[in-house]
Amino acid sequence: MSEPNRFGLLLRHHRGEAGLTIQELSAASRVSVRAIGDMERGRSRMPQRRTVEALTRALGLSDPEAVALREAARGGRLARRPAPALAPPRTVADFTGRDSELRWLGDLVARGEPSVVAVVSGPPGLGKTSLMLQAAGRYAESFPDGVLFLDLRGLDADPPRPADLLLRLLTALGVEESQVQGDEQARSAQYRTLLSERRCLLMLDNAAGEAQVRPLLPGAGTTMTIVTSRRNLAGLEAVERHTARALPPGESVTLLRRIIGDRRAAAEPETALFGLADACGHLPLALRIAGNRLLSRPDWSIEYLLRRLADQDERIGLLVAGDLQIAAPFMLSYQQLSATAARTFRRLSLVPGPDGGLDLAARVAGMSVRETEAALEELADLGLLQPTTGGRYRFHDLIRLFARARLAEEETPRACRQAQDRMITWLLDTAVAAGRWFEPGGSEPAGGEPGRGPGSAEEARRWLEQESSNWLSALRAAFAAGRHAEVMAVADAMHWFSDRWRHWQPWIEVFQMSAASAEAIGDRRGQAVHLNYVSWAYSTSALRHDLADAPAQEALRLAREVGDLSEQGWSWLCLGSAARRRGAAAQAQEAARQSLSRFETAADWDGYSQGLSLLAASLAQAGRHRDAIEQYRQLEALLADPSRAPSPVLSDATAGHLHLNVGLSLLAMRRWAPAVASFRVALPAVQRSGVRQSEARCRYGLGCALARLGRLEEARVQLRRMVRLARQVGPADLVDQGLARLAEIGPAVGSQVS
Repeated sequence: MSEPNRFGLLLRHHRGEAGLTIQELSAASRVSVRAIGDMERGRSRMPQRRTVEALTRALGLSDPEAVALREAARGGRLARRPAPALAPPRTVADFTGRDSELRWLGDLVARGEPSVVAVVSGPPGLGKTSLMLQAAGRYAESFPDGVLFLDLRGLDADPPRPADLLLRLLTALGVEESQVQGDEQARSAQYRTLLSERRCLLMLDNAAGEAQVRPLLPGAGTTMTIVTSRRNLAGLEAVERHTARALPPGESVTLLRRIIGDRRAAAEPETALFGLADACGHLPLALRIAGNRLLSRPDWSIEYLLRRLADQDERIGLLVAGDLQIAAPFMLSYQQLSATAARTFRRLSLVPGPDGGLDLAARVAGMSVRETEAALEELADLGLLQPTTGGRYRFHDLIRLFARARLAEEETPRACRQAQDRMITWLLDTAVAAGRWFEPGGSEPAGGEPGRGPGSAEEARRWLEQESSNWLSALRAAFAAGRHAEVMAVADAMHWFSDRWRHWQPWIEVFQMSAASAEAIGDRRGQAVHLNYVSWAYSTSALRHDLADAPAQEALRLAREVGDLSEQGWSWLCLGSAARRRGAAAQAQEAARQSLSRFETAADWDGYSQGLSLLAASLAQAGRHRDAIEQYRQLEALLADPSRAPSPVLSDATAGHLHLNVGLSLLAMRRWAPAVASFRVALPAVQRSGVRQSEARCRYGLGCALARLGRLEEARVQLRRMVRLARQVGPADLVDQGLARLAEIGPAVGSQVS
């Protein structure tokens, strides 16, 4: 053969003889589909030696065939011609959104500073290249010496070396190949000298890493460089950075409309468009694939496509249109991973919640924390995992589905079950250890793996809240598997913590599962205990006071059957609390007295203190504030009595709420100064208790009392803090009350609620 493209023709011949598609040869050789296609078509006649060897092995060539292919590649390199001008590809006509990113790039263009470098990084499929090309089209007139585009092919098995890229750039800039310096350092100096006299826009797409990019960056002069990469290229100095994100829902729908056309979009329900955008994870590539599928199938409705995409296990395979497939860019990144990072990536798809911390990742991966941390950073660097606040990581939805597909493809069912069981057990054990910090008399829990559980109550609270989706899913899995003793242990440990995080709606489900577990194993007392928890959750967490009586009544029946006076007292307490919240003050008072008689007989002083609190609160609700304060004084005496005082943690929390409620009664009695004093005593105690809604109520009462005393600035401070806190922990009506009081007081000059 004497054709200039001898290597490409030989490669295509051998691929045909082997019966391989380009995609199959790419997977076997780890050379990209685009690179193989370019070589076969003669667009790339200078394959690297490592690329040729990878193709030779993948094709299974005989020794003579391999020698001939190597000689053809070597001949192509010797016969190479000056590179054509590096013109950018065409921009897409329906490019949508990214206004803030384009403004950011436009501001960099306008600055005109020497050697501005902008790095745009992010996961695959986000349209980083399209953004760069859109910017080039918009700002090309600012670069009189031209626009250069160079694909660095950073995800190839053998990415181009800087020396070869510099050769392409120099010849594109008009330097004869014979005049190009020989070694990389000299070429880089020659290249920078040339650009120092020009104002170009240089676009370096799909960078492999800092070492590939650094020699290509201009020095002096006003050339601007835009670099895209899946890696964040953190090692590059003095660059402007932007991490690309998925499109906002509105822009996703707009892009779909532009792809399928206004007439087609108008014929579909608006909800279907938003649903399809959600199913595509708002990734521009996925949106384009879905839109193109609809265009190629005029008889498909969006709702039909949505039904097909509803199966998460099939979604990745269905997002294909011609040679566009959402899995392809994910696979290119996946193939770059080390073995440990790839295993971590696959197994993280088992994590049920939207994100997870390092310890959880280590458990599911089955590696040490140090190994896992390195793997997570590698995944984040390639855009396959998104770091979030607090040292946590999350998948993009479609990348999670891709990871799940790789898990099913590459790991045995037994290995998957082991990883999942290991994760579930660790989540349940850690939830128990964390919850025990909040029990009366609670301290560092005994048992467990040293150094692996929460080391303080604050750390425990943070873990329980951050990992709530994960440990709740683990609890569901344990319940479904009949691990009833573990379900009950988690719910028992959660009981005291739940009072500090009242607004979390799944408490009902947690305690319903534990009550059902107690019933399943025939533990009638345990069933009574957990039904009382269910009543509490209905009344306090869900604010469904109408549903709280039934579980408490059933708990009372069971507690009577087993003769447990203390648990009967808790059932009466739940019934009274629900009645008080329904506004039935007299019914609440009677229930409180019923609970007190049982707690006293059982010498349950924890419960007795709560019965006194309920009685006092129900008296206050009936407008009998002096009687309520008298009951609170009896409670204060109980707390001071060493023979009858409840456990220390409960005593401290009860004391805080006691003074809070006395303050509210004094406020109702228009005794402003004593109310302020009571709230000031209550505030540090309720803060220590961790019940943030109570802290918000305390600051509200303090602000109101201070305002009545004319101390308006102090009142504003307390009410602003109360509003900020209530916005975090609820309820919403407390926020409204705080804002209303602030409006009545009037703002200080230049102040606002944030």
